[in-house]
Amino acid sequence: MVCLRKGILALVVIASLLVGAAAGFGGGYCKYVYVPKKQAMEMARKQEEELNKMVRHGEALEVKPEEITIKVEKGGGDIGQNITARVNEYTTVQVGMGFVSRPGEKPDLTKWFKPGDKVDMLYRDGQALALHRELRPGEQAPQAPQPGPPAPQAQQQQGQKQ
Repeated sequence: MVCLRKGILALVVIASLLVGAAAGFGGGYCKYVYVPKKQAMEMARKQEEELNKMVRHGEALEVKPEEITIKVEKGGGDIGQNITARVNEYTTVQVGMGFVSRPGEKPDLTKWFKPGDKVDMLYRDGQALALHRELRPGEQAPQAPQPGPPAPQAQQQQGQKQ
């Protein structure tokens, strides 16, 4: 009788350890894997929706050094309307597969775009965050921009160190 009780007690202890280990593993998996994965997927979905609202595809109607006007044919909004977007030093310009704008410099749009070009744009609040067009027939891929001369502040600091 005593031996039977020890066997049952041992079985109960082992079963409770297994149940505790399974519950701990399941809880840890849920907390550290499942929930963060679900949150990341939700955040990615929201970012994709926001990005899709910013995308515009259309034909360039007017090009000035610091702004471009396009007639929107496809995109997140403004379809059939003309929109004018200004650029700043953070605007990225891409022609074909190559980036042609230098970081920190305002791009001159007249150098890369002409009226009639098909333009892809990331547009928000009157600003062009990124502009892209395909290569024109017979056009060579542009060379990547070379880093410009150092900023005047950097030259002054180098002069002070010497």
